[in-house]
Amino acid sequence: MSAVDPANYSYQPSSSSLPTSLIHTITLGDEEVETNLILQLFSDRIFISITQLSGKVGSLLLCNVEESIVDNSTTYNVRTLLGTGVSSRGGGGGGEREVSMREVLVRRLAERIVIHTRKMAGVSETTILGGAEDGTGPIAPLLVGVGLKPGGSNLSVESFNVLVDAAMELYQDGWKMSHAGGMVGMEGPD
Repeated sequence: MSAVDPANYSYQPSSSSLPTSLIHTITLGDEEVETNLILQLFSDRIFISITQLSGKVGSLLLCNVEESIVDNSTTYNVRTLLGTGVSSRGGGGGGEREVSMREVLVRRLAERIVIHTRKMAGVSETTILGGAEDGTGPIAPLLVGVGLKPGGSNLSVESFNVLVDAAMELYQDGWKMSHAGGMVGMEGPD
């Protein structure tokens, strides 16, 4: 048996191990700020990036969703992993408002994804799906990068809703692709 020379061997991941990835660009607000939305659906995570910073991720937030069949409740745990927010809490000023806006944005996305998940499961929006005995929630952990230009905490309600709607549209498109099978986007023989 001959040894494989690692310098001449190329590794190719299985297509099933690659995330479903989509990118969409929208213009936001009166200033028409270009905003890039990136979605990656991994087998164990959902990643969404909302950035106006030339492709930079910005602050990274994690949302874990937990459901309780005991009291029929859904809990959204949002925390900042990287970026501003960890140290700016309690300092007053605009930093706290910006952190709060990002947390509300991530929670709203998680709420909408949970509703979508329940709809795709064929149950009502308020039905608790529960999870496995290991405590997994109705959706995989949601990792969101939020990189808005300075003053992003001053988003109008309309711009905030446009961001959430655009991210959800991207998520739903990605969900359809990831659940449609391996031949999505492929042309058949003539």
